Amino acid sequence: MQSVEATAIVIKRLAEPDEHYPLEHGEMQGVDLLGSPVWRSVLRPGWSWDSDIKPMVGGESCPETHREYVEAGTVRYLMLDGSETIARAGDVLFIPPGHRAWVVGNDDCILIDW
Repeated sequence: MQSVEATAIVIKRLAEPDEHYPLEHGEMQGVDLLGSPVWRSVLRPGWSWDSDIKPMVGGESCPETHREYVEAGTVRYLMLDGSETIARAGDVLFIPPGHRAWVVGNDDCILIDW
């Protein structure tokens, strides 16, 4: 998508997404904000990149870069180089391509991604 400059405030609602992906263990809702996608993912216990995303996109790890805010819950990231990160509610992350992820614990994990 190509970025567009606005001359007025643009507002969208994640509750009224441009794109919606139901997953076995959650859902993803996205809006396009003038060429910049913003996603809200609600990931339930049992969600993992391997079981919920890999079947849709293929590959051994996520090929995308993420800028992410953890609104609720806990998520574990494992990079191809073996390094591991646990992110909790309130954390803001930059995640390069080459990662896999899992929800940790018994609570939903809510992520905002841009």
